[in-house]
Amino acid sequence: MKANDLRELAYPLWEAVSPHREDSVLADARPLAPARRGWVQSPLFDLSLFTVSPLAGLFVILPALWSPKGLHVFIAATYLIAIPHYVSSFSFYLGDENLTYYRTRRLAFFVGPLLILISVMALRIMKIDAAVQSALYGWNVFHVSMQSAGILSLYRRLNGGLPSESRSARASLLGVNGGLAFLHIDRFPPIYQNLLRIHFPVWTIRAAFLTVAAVGLAFYLDSLRRRRKRIRAPELTFLISSLLLFHPYLWVRDSDLATFGMLMGHFLQYLGIVWLLNRRKYSMVEGSGHQRLLSSISTKTPLLMLALVSVGLVFYLAQKSSAWLGVPISYVILWNSLALVHFYLDGLIWAFKNPFVRKSIGPYLTPESHMAAE
Repeated sequence: MKANDLRELAYPLWEAVSPHREDSVLADARPLAPARRGWVQSPLFDLSLFTVSPLAGLFVILPALWSPKGLHVFIAATYLIAIPHYVSSFSFYLGDENLTYYRTRRLAFFVGPLLILISVMALRIMKIDAAVQSALYGWNVFHVSMQSAGILSLYRRLNGGLPSESRSARASLLGVNGGLAFLHIDRFPPIYQNLLRIHFPVWTIRAAFLTVAAVGLAFYLDSLRRRRKRIRAPELTFLISSLLLFHPYLWVRDSDLATFGMLMGHFLQYLGIVWLLNRRKYSMVEGSGHQRLLSSISTKTPLLMLALVSVGLVFYLAQKSSAWLGVPISYVILWNSLALVHFYLDGLIWAFKNPFVRKSIGPYLTPESHMAAE
């Protein structure tokens, strides 16, 4: 399968990816007994959506490598998992408390996304595609690494770790992930060709990331060794999973497929943490109409599934319609903008140095009344 085939049928990420039973993963979101608090929610929930979720990438990569028909799995994952993941950032606008705060920072939360859309549109119209693709590739590495570090910080707090460990943890994840993403950067022409054009020594990027990884891991492992309590299984297994998340870059030659396979774990983790937060925070149906809608989607599994499928279907029809009208570039602009806006908004929504974020999110993800800035 060629990269062009993937771009044409599913628009890769930088070209813009029985629930009713009480014992199901999605139904398992009740308050936990103290003895189980080593987990963010529960062993079943955490292992399924956080720790082993990166294995989901294999269910996309392997069929695509083995058979042309495997591309259908790639397309289904794009519209049923990838796109709902990007759109889920906007769910934060449905909460009354959030929306009131966002209106005090209109430039950041409303003008910022619009400027990103305008910028992508201008660059695409001027056919400066490499700039958009390179921004998506690089920001993607940072974004995924910081999400992993954020979930790891939850386990750290639940298991008695110190906030001082966060810097070395972030450096370790960013260094390892960046090193793997740029190990074979020659497979991603938008960046590689431009680096060659300016005679930039490509090897220095890999060296820089690997140096950050080595130093970060040295300090991080030392801090884990000096903890009063030994690291527990939930935190340890998620740490290992996060360090291995970018493994497709080692063995999948198609950079589009490698990235999508890596992102499958990230998509599921993000959907899981956003759903868990909303389910806990909006368990009572109250407030404005849009907050009550968010509450219903978060607490009713069939409605949640319907919402995810509906979002994917809307984008699928948008892609088909743009192609039928002879303006496929309009969907590419939408896709690129959606991904970049998602990166941008997450930098604001999950910024725990902000007192509002600590107050509005922290209590629903840890047993503490607030989360100190890391």
